[in-house]
Amino acid sequence: MLYYKKYIRHEHSIIGKRKKYDTTIYTFDIETSSYLKLNNKVIPGIEYQNLSKEEQEECEYYSCMYIWMLGVNDIVYYGRTWDELKEFLTILNNYIPDKKFMFIHNLSFEFQYLRGNFNLCDVVARKKRKVMKCNFEDYNFECRCTYLMTNLPLAKLSEVYNLPVAKKVGDLDYSLVRTSITPLTEAELGYCEYDCLVVYYYIKYELETYLELNKIPITSTGHVRRELKNLVLKDFKYRRIVGKAINTNPHIYNLLMEAFMGGYTHANWIYADEVIKNVDSWDFTSSYPYVLVSYKYPSSEFKRCYITKREEMSKRLAYLLVVKFKNIKCKYFNNFISQSKCRRIVGGEYDNGRLISAEELEITLTDIDFYFILDSYKGKYEILEAYYANYNYLPKQFINFVLDKYIIKTEYKGIPEKELEYNREKAKFNALYGMSVTNTIRDEVLFDNTEGWMERELTNEEIEESLYAEKKQAFLSFAYGVWVTAYARNNLLRNVLKLDEYVVYCDTDSIKLAPGYDKKVIEDYNKSVEKRIEFVSNALKININRYKPKDIKGVEHMLGVFDSDAHYEKFITQGAKKYAYEYLKDIDKVKDSDNVIEEKNGLARVIGITVSGVPKSGAKALKDLNDFKDDFVFSYKDTNKNLLIYADDMKNIEVTDYLGNKYLVKDKTGCCVVPTTYVLGKALEYANLLNDESSARAIYKEG
Repeated sequence: MLYYKKYIRHEHSIIGKRKKYDTTIYTFDIETSSYLKLNNKVIPGIEYQNLSKEEQEECEYYSCMYIWMLGVNDIVYYGRTWDELKEFLTILNNYIPDKKFMFIHNLSFEFQYLRGNFNLCDVVARKKRKVMKCNFEDYNFECRCTYLMTNLPLAKLSEVYNLPVAKKVGDLDYSLVRTSITPLTEAELGYCEYDCLVVYYYIKYELETYLELNKIPITSTGHVRRELKNLVLKDFKYRRIVGKAINTNPHIYNLLMEAFMGGYTHANWIYADEVIKNVDSWDFTSSYPYVLVSYKYPSSEFKRCYITKREEMSKRLAYLLVVKFKNIKCKYFNNFISQSKCRRIVGGEYDNGRLISAEELEITLTDIDFYFILDSYKGKYEILEAYYANYNYLPKQFINFVLDKYIIKTEYKGIPEKELEYNREKAKFNALYGMSVTNTIRDEVLFDNTEGWMERELTNEEIEESLYAEKKQAFLSFAYGVWVTAYARNNLLRNVLKLDEYVVYCDTDSIKLAPGYDKKVIEDYNKSVEKRIEFVSNALKININRYKPKDIKGVEHMLGVFDSDAHYEKFITQGAKKYAYEYLKDIDKVKDSDNVIEEKNGLARVIGITVSGVPKSGAKALKDLNDFKDDFVFSYKDTNKNLLIYADDMKNIEVTDYLGNKYLVKDKTGCCVVPTTYVLGKALEYANLLNDESSARAIYKEG
């Protein structure tokens, strides 16, 4: 790594006809220190974990950049102050005045520091502080976020894309307070250098596909979206079919937004807090892609109708309904209606965010969800609004596109020399769902150097214009995405109804079952998938083998079926996204990151966790599943989990680094990174439900 004043003019080329730009790959990164001001004393950020809650609330939060790195292709330059960075950017700008692209991994973090020292413009953000790209106002650089391009942490980039360099680990102790005058060792400088080199080689890899820097998609779903768009750009039949399914009525647009629900993630309250032995885990093989290629979707704009009951609905039509339920109560141990999706609830009783019963509620539903609620809850209903559209399969071109991705992913899996291609195709395949549910009509997120972050609601006129523009482009209908999740959810929940008292936990496309469940339910469902695929392949004249490609060993992988995912010796859950499990693993396959609690007869007993907000490595905090209860603390030493606190108006502060050097820090904005703990706990209503014996209900099953 070279000091920026030793910059050597690099060879470069300028391309583009109207909008010229430099083909050099520029990368950028910074290293920062965090510290706190408490009772007029500056203390290292790492001390946050030792403070009382009162002291944490009294703290002022500070941070500073102590080294920046700017890569010019594979040569990385560095400086220690913002003024030095400005000087280097001026040198580069004078040498190459044309537009330049700078790639930053997790641009949102660097942006928070840059905004206090530079004028930034043309900021594109999904939401406040989540920056996709931006420009320097005084230098001809456009910054782009490689984290959003990949959805991968920097340490994973090398592994997934088989890059010739990897992020270094352990050479930089983040707990030490440093400033711009703190000496850095050769090892520490090398650590900094490789953060830029990893991004450089990743961009080089993408250029093999996209050829030009400005053509690389700026989001992870953008890769597969770009591929599909190029495929159907001049396919007028495809665009005509999709165009018919795009709704331009703003009221329908609002109802579709209300009807959209994600996956079903929920713990069966009768098992919460209890260690269950011999739990089987089953998951669907590519649940969302399966329903994309084998179910029918709204294929015309929704129109008003005046049905009043289920019996008047046709299975050939898709319905969008606003429904009022009265005296509604679930018939099962598992509960399904999401509290957050209801327009209005009167007298509700809840199970971890799911509705057990209510005196009255209003909710917007697809026909798929409406049928399911009628089958799983008892009560009276009134259809307040009803709209219908024709049902049809998605365009054959799109179905084949999805199947192509599935075939390639399956055929490449397990082949060492195809690992890179497998990772890329897997990423695209997994992005198909994200692409299908993308809502491109969003309120604007704006950034101003003086005012900071702001949001601007779109006007009715702008929404209408966007809806008509969407119809004209005819790429995908948002209604497709609403029905994708409805179908996938329904497939899971219909099985939950049949296995109710044995269902321990569900998460979107998986189900975990206690001993004694009827395995025939799983087998029957898989047969129904095979039957549906056989029917669809015949109807669409698509070779059925495309739905069940073979891997390198000649094993078929049918889309959509339940597949055995795992067997847990023990399992415990405390609610949605909160569970721990114990399983056996061959000793020779154990990784350093595994939390091994016992080794015997060639097998290791390992504890794993899934807790929202806690990394998998946090499992090592547990020595026994019985510890996984309310108030259990996942400490920083077990998780290395940090809390990010945005500081938008920092004052000048004198900081003493870990070597005793004093320095006046003048940074105005930054991110204070402090260690954090996670305390396990249940929502109050959920805890009350578990402790209230009067809530225990007999299983009511309809014939």
